[in-house]
Amino acid sequence: MSAHIATDPRSAARVAPALTQDGRRALEERIDRLRVDVLDPLRPHLIGPDRDERDVAEFERALAEIERLQAVVAASVELPNPATGRRARVAAGALVEIRDGAGDIVRVRPVHPEEATIDDERISWDSPLGRTLMGASVGDTLEVPSPRGSWTCEVVRIAR
Repeated sequence: MSAHIATDPRSAARVAPALTQDGRRALEERIDRLRVDVLDPLRPHLIGPDRDERDVAEFERALAEIERLQAVVAASVELPNPATGRRARVAAGALVEIRDGAGDIVRVRPVHPEEATIDDERISWDSPLGRTLMGASVGDTLEVPSPRGSWTCEVVRIAR
C-alpha cells in the first residue's frame, strides 16, 4: 500500500509530510545543529552534584525536538517539481511572486508546515495566504483573508 502524500492543504489525511528537497535537507541540517550546538555542550553538565536542572530541561527539550524532526524526515516524501509556465497553477513547493496592494513584489513558497520555518520565503500551505494561493494561476487577483481584514494580491509569476 502506498503512503498518502499530503500536498493539498485541504486534505484531511496527512500521513506522509511532503517536503521539498531543500526543505528536507534544511531539516536534516537543523537536526545536526541541535546535536552539535545544544546536546554536545550540555552533556558534561548533566552529571555530578553541581548539575543544573535547567541544563537537563534544555537537553531534554533539544532531544525531543531532534526526535520529532527525525520522525518527520523519516516519514516524509519528496514533493515533485512544480509546473512552471503560462498555464501553471500554484502547487506546493512552487516559488510564487505576488504583487500586493501597495505594488510591492513579494516572493513566497507554500510548503508543508514543518518546512515553513526554514527561511523567510517559505510559508505554510495552511496559512491564509498559502491556502489562497494553492491552485491559482499567473494573472489571478486573489483576496486573502486575515484577522485585520482581507487584502488582495496578484499572482505575477510561478517558478521552481
